[in-house]
Amino acid sequence: MYAYTNINFTDKQKEDFLGLYDLIVSSGLWRKVYEVGYADFNIVTDTVREVINEIYKYKTSLLGVLEAASIDYQNLDLDATKIQEKLGNRENVEFLEKV
Repeated sequence: MYAYTNINFTDKQKEDFLGLYDLIVSSGLWRKVYEVGYADFNIVTDTVREVINEIYKYKTSLLGVLEAASIDYQNLDLDATKIQEKLGNRENVEFLEKV
């Protein structure tokens, strides 16, 4: 109601959220706002579903899979010096031997 309508509520009304909710529902205001906003609601939900479907199609396409692999590859730390330092650490070597 706050965001969708231009109806103003007092701070006192907002403090008692459940009481305000009961007032809005019992007065029939909720039904009127819902009926007016129903078409908007459907447009928003349909658009969200379409966007989700398009994102899913892209992520499962060859280009999407290649992009994901590229990002994973970029996140790998393949610096030889760092690898050598890690392997030179006695605790890491002992851990590797145990594994």
